[in-house]
Amino acid sequence: MKIKRILLIIAIAMLVSLTGAVLTSCAAGNILDSQKGSSDYLNESMESYPGDYDSEMAAEYAMDTAEEAGAPDVRKVQNGSAGSAVRHIIRNGSMDLSVKDTRETIQKVRELVTDAEGIISNSNIYEIREGQYGANLTLRVPEDRFDAMMVQLETLGKVKNTQTGMDDVTMQYIDLESRLNNQKAQEERLVEILEMAENVEEVLEVEKELARIRGEIEAMTSQFTYLKDQVTYGTIYLNLREEAVSTENISPGVFHNLGEKTGEAFITSINFILNAFSYLIIALSAMLPILVVIGIIALLVWLLIRRLSHRKQEIEETKKD
Repeated sequence: MKIKRILLIIAIAMLVSLTGAVLTSCAAGNILDSQKGSSDYLNESMESYPGDYDSEMAAEYAMDTAEEAGAPDVRKVQNGSAGSAVRHIIRNGSMDLSVKDTRETIQKVRELVTDAEGIISNSNIYEIREGQYGANLTLRVPEDRFDAMMVQLETLGKVKNTQTGMDDVTMQYIDLESRLNNQKAQEERLVEILEMAENVEEVLEVEKELARIRGEIEAMTSQFTYLKDQVTYGTIYLNLREEAVSTENISPGVFHNLGEKTGEAFITSINFILNAFSYLIIALSAMLPILVVIGIIALLVWLLIRRLSHRKQEIEETKKD
């Protein structure tokens, strides 16, 4: 009997959590639908009220339980005091700029992003051709400073292309937040039920359900944290490209950092020679045992040939005599 009572309480807790999530999602889209859903939830909760009760106590219990599960308070909705839903928007944009100096422009971008309390999450500088550079930057700025940042970036060079967009994730945000709150409320109830367990079988049954709920909470928390970050910070993809050197005029940039480039070329050549010499030494060291064996064999062959030649000469001299 005790096990059945524990399982019945778990089933009631799961029903309360599921119904609360449905009601919260409905409230975000339509207050009237939420009111109807909350009323249905009220009836179901009254029927599942544990123990002996009268009608007023059961109604108050159902309302309090729904509010704890994350659903909107039916009493507030009926009285017209429920707050209006806040919109949750993901802002994103891109911009292509033609600039005179890529590195100098990047430094200005860093200053603008720092002043806006944002970050540069990704940065890539590359060489287009000799003396001409480009860069790709990913900027994350607070949503309320997104538009101002786009305007400030336009002043850093010639705008070749710009795009902005937004994605309304209000329903997804509210639904995920509601389900997360419901799971946390269910976790608390299961902890209370675990303290009521009187034998090992009941403890194992409740702990199994508790482990499943905590796994879902962990996954939902990760998703919700990512979604909140996307809503809180807008994303701007900034592409920089230095203006091409004019072929009609002599550009002083050709001799820019000439001494530094010459020094780098000289050091590169020295390093190449030293590397080649080191590889030669390594190769000779690796071949040294083989060369010693070949040298010994060659020496023995030479001595043998010399001896045979000397004996042949002695024989010829003997014949002459």
